[in-house]
Amino acid sequence: MSELRREASKRPTIEDVARAAGVSRSTVSRVLNGGVHVRPEAISKVNRAVGVLGYSVNQAARNLASGRTGSVAFVISEQHEHLFGDPNFGVLIRAFTRELRNRGQHLLVTTAQDYGEEAFLGDYLTAGHVDGALLALPHEGEALLRRLASSGLPLVVQGQPLGFEAELSWVAIDDEAAAREAVGYLLGQGRTQIGTITGPLNTSSGRRRLEGYRRAVGSASPESLVALGDWSAASGRLGAGLLLDRHPEMDGLFVASDLMALEAMAALRERGRRVPQDIAVVGFDDSAAAVMADPPLTTMRQSFEAAAAQAVRILNELIAVPAAGPQHVLMPTQLIHRRSA
Repeated sequence: MSELRREASKRPTIEDVARAAGVSRSTVSRVLNGGVHVRPEAISKVNRAVGVLGYSVNQAARNLASGRTGSVAFVISEQHEHLFGDPNFGVLIRAFTRELRNRGQHLLVTTAQDYGEEAFLGDYLTAGHVDGALLALPHEGEALLRRLASSGLPLVVQGQPLGFEAELSWVAIDDEAAAREAVGYLLGQGRTQIGTITGPLNTSSGRRRLEGYRRAVGSASPESLVALGDWSAASGRLGAGLLLDRHPEMDGLFVASDLMALEAMAALRERGRRVPQDIAVVGFDDSAAAVMADPPLTTMRQSFEAAAAQAVRILNELIAVPAAGPQHVLMPTQLIHRRSA
């Protein structure tokens, strides 16, 4: 023990741990990397020496030796105002940060909202500054997505990337089936004139939630019951007003995100419509905004935390084995019943 205390007076190295534990350097290394094929008594000695010496892995040296940076980029393909206005992005950032920190990795968050930013970001990401990238809601035809897809950079997309569904790894939900269930719930309540406010139709989520709505209401439902949105709160308010102008008799509303749904309900109240008595409203995501709504919002839940964990797992597998094929994971959804419908 006296030897351990003397060693603890300076910054310890892996050699110090090996000497104090009475084992080889390679044994210490195997213990620090999971203890595979190491005798339990050796593991106990190494862990005791690590604790007394206060030894920690030199991550910078490990990254240098492995040729990795220890950093992962999270790229959000949205305008800045949408990024800071949508609580779902905050949930994803926290979840990614936690999952990566547990693996000794660092998260870099950036946005790409025009061609100039995309070109700069593409240069940065493909120049070896990060080990991989996570993308949220890429838009169809996005130049950055095409460039990263052809660069060989390990990449995982949140949501299905339109045009690259087979080529790239992704974690998503079945947006079409979830939207169909949400609208089916409104139909089951006896609502007959159901409108929808979509997400942007150049994203897989926006497009497929609209497809699910159309499959639920059937081909006889008029196209004028569809209002285009862009995930922003303002588009929810404008969309609800537009639908009421076209269809004053509307008695149900499916909105492709909770954030848009909150503003849609505000617009309905301003026009003298009660929720749910006159118009039942269902949102999507089950974000914190859904609980704070007045009345609380019935919505389709998806777990961003669980999806983030899956994305980080896949990304690290791609980093470890660059030639590995793409992985596709569909996460579950659940309709959460509250008082708006």
